[in-house]
Formats: sequence, structure tokens, C-alpha cells
Amino acid sequence: MRTVPMRRVSVCLALLLAIAAHSVSAADERFKPFKMKTLDGAERSFADVLGRATLVVFFFPTCKYCNAAFPEMQRIYDSYKDRGLSMVWINIVPDENKLIAGWKDSHGYTVPILLGGRSVQNDYKLTETPTHYLLDAKGNVLSKHAGYKAGDEKTLDEEIQKALQQ
Repeated sequence: MRTVPMRRVSVCLALLLAIAAHSVSAADERFKPFKMKTLDGAERSFADVLGRATLVVFFFPTCKYCNAAFPEMQRIYDSYKDRGLSMVWINIVPDENKLIAGWKDSHGYTVPILLGGRSVQNDYKLTETPTHYLLDAKGNVLSKHAGYKAGDEKTLDEEIQKALQQ
């Protein structure tokens, strides 16, 4: 039977602990602060939208997945806004800014909307829409969901309930 030198065991253990620590700290990633305009031209910052728990959703109005998800996002907003949830939707396609007011009105959405600039996709490493970031009161990322399929709102609802209890 071959024995493994204690130094190798220590190095392997240290590497495993470093990997585990990195995985845990990824959940504590800070959301990048922003300053963006509202539909009426007022400027809002990250601090203005941060609540006890905050859901930031990146979208654009002609995105079919966003349009499938947003009735549920509105329901979630209506259910939790009086319990401390803050929510904001950020348009990532500036060429569609002119569509947003009519789109919002035709669907009866009341969630605040911000107009993102051209760098938003890179700034937040967006690969799909909608992309949801759930944040704690300090702006730490609790979860990130990219894309949408029916049923995702159940997971998000559970995560929001947990975040509001913290």
C-alpha cells in the first residue's frame, strides 16, 4: 500500500477549501451600481431602487420571453411590494425606448422601468432576456436567472419570500 505524503493531502485540502469558499462568495457578489433615466427623463440611481429585497429585471419590449414572463413578474410585484420588495425593469435595447410607454400601458404594468444604455449588456454580462437579479438590502446578489420558461416564477417567488424574511 502506497502512502500519500501529508504535504500533498494538505495542498489538496487547501484547494478544495478554496474552491468551496469561491462558490459561497459568488452568492455574495455585489450588483454593479447604476444611474439611468426613467420614461419621463428623471434620473434614478441604484440606491433609489434598492429595497429590503430588490428584483432587477433586464428586458426589451419586443422580447417574446419577456412578454411571456412579465404578467407573472407584475403579479409578484403586486404581491410583495407592500412587504418590502422593490422591483425595476431595465430596457437593454435603446432603439426600443420609444415603444416602452405604449407597451407598458397596453399591458397594465406598474413596475418602474429604467432606460439602459448600450453598455448594459456588457456591464451585467447579459446573455439572455429576461435576466433577473434578486438582491438583498445591501445590493448583494442572492440569485440570477437568465431566460424564461413557464414555472420559473415559482422558484423566483420562493427566493423572494426567503429574501424578505432575512
